[in-house]
Amino acid sequence: MKKFFAFISASALLFLALLAGCGTAEEQIAPQDDPNEGLGGDLTEDTVNDFSGFEGIWLGEANNDYDSIEFDADGNWTLYLCGEAVDEGYLRYEPEWEAVYAYSSRDDSGSRIAMQDGQLYTAAYGYFNPGEGMEYLWYEDGSQRTEDDAEVPDENTSPNSGADSYWSWDSDLCQRNVSEFEGIWYYDGDLSSETYIVIDGNGSWSYYRRAPGAEPAEMDCGTFSYSTDEVSTYYADSTMYDGVSYCVFELDEDSLVWGDEGVYYLME
Repeated sequence: MKKFFAFISASALLFLALLAGCGTAEEQIAPQDDPNEGLGGDLTEDTVNDFSGFEGIWLGEANNDYDSIEFDADGNWTLYLCGEAVDEGYLRYEPEWEAVYAYSSRDDSGSRIAMQDGQLYTAAYGYFNPGEGMEYLWYEDGSQRTEDDAEVPDENTSPNSGADSYWSWDSDLCQRNVSEFEGIWYYDGDLSSETYIVIDGNGSWSYYRRAPGAEPAEMDCGTFSYSTDEVSTYYADSTMYDGVSYCVFELDEDSLVWGDEGVYYLME
């Protein structure tokens, strides 16, 4: 009987030990709440979770489907279209891919996000340009409306929400929404001119040249960007040729000075 009780006691202790061991194993393989655990190398959670470099307003390129995206210092973001918030979420560093991802709080989707040559790129939403220091201005018939004589748009007003709404780096600049340049612009206002420029509703442009008796040929194309210090000045950035950009000055409502070529006029 002593041997029997000794065997039972030993078995019970072994069973308890196995239970304790299983609990320890479960704790070891349980998923980590912090995705940055075990970064390795010189990386720390503080460095990979510092999203202050994204903070601010970023304006969508002319051919972007969205107007702007805004970040706070903690990496929380909101995406805008036509003055409405169409998505929002947060940033998180993923050690497995060694990259920052933007996650949507609406559908839990995620896409890689990164800084590239001063631009913000997201795999889901495209390219954005820095809007630091820009103001929301409201123009009507070419004149600025201020708080003294008219209501200024809400800070969430979209730059693409209307013909009278503009972005500007200071109140002396009238940087129009380039989508308003939509149409066909002929050199020197001549409908039969050798060169002309087509600008679509997104602000994308194509430069054409034609020879007598031949079909017009697209010589270049691209999108617009804004001057940060020159009044009514833009840059036609080529997507066909690397590093090529033309300075474009808005001479009047229906006339653009395109690079060194001369004046192009918007013709009906």
